Amino acid sequence: MPRGHRLSGQRRLPASSFVGLRDHEAAKPSRRSGQSQSPGFTLLECLISLSLSLLILVSALEISTQARQVFFRLKETQESSLAAAVALEKIREDLETAGAGLPTLPGSENFLPLQASAECLIIFSAEVRTQLQADAVAGQDFVLIELLPGLASKLRKGRALYLTDGISGQLTYVLAVSGNRLSVSPALAFSLAADRSLLLLLEKIEIYPDRQQKILRRKVNDTSGQPLMEGVISFRAAYGPAENLAVVRLTAASGVKRHDYELLLYPKNLRKN
Repeated sequence: MPRGHRLSGQRRLPASSFVGLRDHEAAKPSRRSGQSQSPGFTLLECLISLSLSLLILVSALEISTQARQVFFRLKETQESSLAAAVALEKIREDLETAGAGLPTLPGSENFLPLQASAECLIIFSAEVRTQLQADAVAGQDFVLIELLPGLASKLRKGRALYLTDGISGQLTYVLAVSGNRLSVSPALAFSLAADRSLLLLLEKIEIYPDRQQKILRRKVNDTSGQPLMEGVISFRAAYGPAENLAVVRLTAASGVKRHDYELLLYPKNLRKN
């Protein structure tokens, strides 16, 4: 077809129509480009999230561990304080019995119902009263006594006795028992008339520290020492007869901490009239 001629009936579209068509095609989103821009996390974002989660978990575990340690320390301290309170209350009860039933004699400083030192606390009180069946002389190492009902079962080696005539008094211990005959040590320091005599079978309580096992023990008469408190690393006791003041101090270990406890008491049976 010769240039410059056109078919009859054909319309020529204006140039602006082609421009609009190109703009419309350009505005359509490309399926291929839409597939490459789908939403999601990048590898860096995942690593950051994982690191933060791990940091939070480690921090939570550390807080939990510290809380458990604090709880157990508080629990140990509370248990130690409770054990000390129970032990000191028992010692207080024992101190209240010191000298119970014992006569107050002039010049009886050679025997104290309450004896205290850095190593031991010894408490005496009267358990059974009887008298001699026959006179005894100074230097004699045995005595004949009147056996009261139930007394024979309590007489055995190691039991403490207190003999007095109302003027003098002496502490001695049973070595052997044969009926109503008691072998004693030390021997009598003075003579005793049977009709003026008084013999007391004593209860002896000893409170002392077992330093090897760190246990405070309580022993009654000739029995074995029973645990009174565990974890005791220091024990001291003192008694001043002039002021009638008993002081007991002990130190207990609870973990790495040490706790000091103290008991002050004026024994009622040892008060001077």
